[in-house]
Amino acid sequence: MLDGFDKLADGTGKILESIPELYDDAIKPSAQEWGKTAALIPQTINAALVPLRQWIAQREYNIAETEKLIAEKMANVSIEKIITPEPYVAIPAIQAISYCMNNEDLRNLYANLLSKSMNIDTKNSVHPAFVEIIKQLSPTDTYIFNSAYTCEITPLINFEIKFPKEDGGGTKPAFRNLSWITKYSFEKVCISIDNLSRLKLISISDQWYTHDEHYMLVKNCSAYKVCHSALINALKPGQEIKEIKKILDVTDFGKQFYKICAI
Repeated sequence: MLDGFDKLADGTGKILESIPELYDDAIKPSAQEWGKTAALIPQTINAALVPLRQWIAQREYNIAETEKLIAEKMANVSIEKIITPEPYVAIPAIQAISYCMNNEDLRNLYANLLSKSMNIDTKNSVHPAFVEIIKQLSPTDTYIFNSAYTCEITPLINFEIKFPKEDGGGTKPAFRNLSWITKYSFEKVCISIDNLSRLKLISISDQWYTHDEHYMLVKNCSAYKVCHSALINALKPGQEIKEIKKILDVTDFGKQFYKICAI
C-alpha cells in the first residue's frame, strides 16, 4: 500500500516539475501577448481623447473666435439695438458652438442664433428649443433642410409592393422618401429626412403635385432608378410596383428656425 502511494507521489512530483515547462511552452506566450494588448488599451484611449484635450485647451480661444463670428454677423446692426441675450439661450449656445468650431455649417447656425438673440429686433423670435435642435443636427441634416427650404418644388416618391387578390391584396412598403437630393446617398438622405421630421422642422404631406413633370426631379436621380430596378427584380408573379407621390413641407416652426439660425 505504501509502495503504491510512493509511486503515485513520485509521479505527481514529476508532473509538478513539468508545469513550469508547460507554462513556458503554452501559457506564458499567450499571457505575454495579452499583457502587450492590455498595455495598448490605455495608450489607444489616450490617443482617442487627444482631440478632446485639445478642445479643453482651446476653449477660451473658441469663445474668442465665436465673438469675432458674431461681430461679423452683427456688423450692420445699430449699436443701440445690441442687447444682452437671455442666459437660457446664450449660455448653452456658447457651450455648444465650442464643440463644432471645425464645422462651418453647424458653427454658423449657432452664430446666427446668438447674433439674433442679441438684436432687439429679433430677440423675441428666438426660441430656446433652437439650441437643442442644432445639437441634434448633422452637417448632412443642415444641407437637406436648406434644400427643403430654398427649393420651390420638393417632391418625394414612395415605392410599395402591391399583392394580387389571390394573395390577399393589399400593399407592403418598400422604399420611402426618394427625393431630388443627390449630394448624399439614398440611405443618408432618408435618415436625415426622418431626423428633420422628428425635430418638427419638416413634414411629409400626403398631398401631391398635380403636374407629373415635378416628379421627374426624383425619377431622373440614380437612387430612384436603382430602387425601381431592385424592386422589378424582386417581384413575384402577380405582384406590382405601386408608386406614391408626396410632398416634403417645411413646418411653420421650421421656417422660423431657418430665419433665425440659417440666415
